[in-house]
Amino acid sequence: MDRRDLIIKAIREDKNIKQQELADEIGINRSYLSAIETGVFRPTVDVLIKIARVLDCKYTDLYEE
Repeated sequence: MDRRDLIIKAIREDKNIKQQELADEIGINRSYLSAIETGVFRPTVDVLIKIARVLDCKYTDLYEE
């Protein structure tokens, strides 16, 4: 997994999607999503792809440059 920081929270907030809404849409627990957004856990590629699909971006866009 890439070591760059994920910017899921920034993209999610920019699109006015609540954390619970995103978690429900991709089928994970809100607390797990929170842990992903804060860097406590690294998501699987499968989860990243689901997040990107809901946020309407490429999964590579979820990383800070």
